[in-house]
Amino acid sequence: MDGENAPLLNQISPLNDAKLFFYGLGHVYNDLCAAVWFSYTLFYFQIILEIEPTTAGSLMMLGQVADSLATPVCGWAIDRLNKPKAWHKAGTAAVAVGFCMIFSLKPTLDSWKLLIYHTVFVIIFQIGWAIVQISHLSLIPAIAIDQRQSSNLTTVRYTASVCCNIFVYLLTWIVLQNGENPNNIGPKDIFKFQELIFIITALGVCTSSIFYCGIPQPNFTSQRETPQKVNKNVLKKFSIYTVSLMYMSSRLCTILNLIYVPLYLEERYSNGSDKDHGIRSAVAVVPLVSFCASLFASILLRYKPKQFGHRLTYLVGSIFCLGGSGWIAYGIPLGSYNQLYAAVSFTGIGGSATMVSSLCLTADFIKINGYGGGFVYSAVTFADKILSGGVVLLIQYLQCSPKNLCPLYYEAVLAYACSSSGILGLFSLMLLSFEY
Repeated sequence: MDGENAPLLNQISPLNDAKLFFYGLGHVYNDLCAAVWFSYTLFYFQIILEIEPTTAGSLMMLGQVADSLATPVCGWAIDRLNKPKAWHKAGTAAVAVGFCMIFSLKPTLDSWKLLIYHTVFVIIFQIGWAIVQISHLSLIPAIAIDQRQSSNLTTVRYTASVCCNIFVYLLTWIVLQNGENPNNIGPKDIFKFQELIFIITALGVCTSSIFYCGIPQPNFTSQRETPQKVNKNVLKKFSIYTVSLMYMSSRLCTILNLIYVPLYLEERYSNGSDKDHGIRSAVAVVPLVSFCASLFASILLRYKPKQFGHRLTYLVGSIFCLGGSGWIAYGIPLGSYNQLYAAVSFTGIGGSATMVSSLCLTADFIKINGYGGGFVYSAVTFADKILSGGVVLLIQYLQCSPKNLCPLYYEAVLAYACSSSGILGLFSLMLLSFEY
């Protein structure tokens, strides 16, 4: 067997700590951008640019649609052109351009010009994000030689994601502290968000460059002899739909919390509650607490015993998610930040467990059946992006006008929409159990 056609796992094995570290850096820029996109973009559109909620929701939905449509194309191309690092570089460039431009425009244009501007760069950003995501995910089943290594790679990837969210919330807290009014955020704070984006982009480009140096370009030619024929049968497998539903449910719960926790906090402040805690601190500290809990959970998952399988992990995580949303539904007294921190911590732990376990189950599905990683991951994430975008758009359109007609609207979103996604995840787990 010559070097050119050597099996992939011989080229990049063993999976040592250095390669785990380098691999984890490959999605850092995407994770930094995602933390801002889901946590603060809707907030930025509505509070900073003062765009109507329905228009802001439409831009979010547009981004999710662009992402979802780019995902299967990217997966198909990666499996056939076998150049994931080249695709990763192209996607990173698109992310950098689109992400920076979304937050660079002052709100001085006419509304329709503002909409066209953001439409163009939201599409560029989301297409680039999808390319980076799928090219990075497709390396998991290629690098790992067994289930344990797949789990380690997935856990490291998710741990890096959690650390990125924590960094973004800490950075947001620092950047926003110097505002003119500690109890209010408005259009004058646009420069604060631009400063945030500049720092994130500089860090993201650096980490991506280190990833390119640390992970060699894999050769997939001998890993799958006939990927075109094999991948034609992937959609005939019932398990691909159950695994996709599990991933979709986990992502939906996480995304809804990312998007609506800041708006939920702003809702409490606008109702005259919790004035003793500045809104500038709260919109960073509360999500930060959630992701610190998520980081703790991801570290525990790294060292969980073999007997504690992926399905049991998903079950426990779903219960934690339901506990957090149920606590909010029950009602958190005004000013009781300890209860609020506890509720979002439950959600953070649950999101970590369900996300890692669903990705591990997807990697197992790929390894067992011999499918192309890019194609399968694109199929799994496609429905997630369409659903999450559609749900966000629906939530925005259901918002009362004027807002004071529904003073607890975002509280209801966190309570009932998130709990519904948790129940959907448990249902998909039950279906997967029936199959095996």
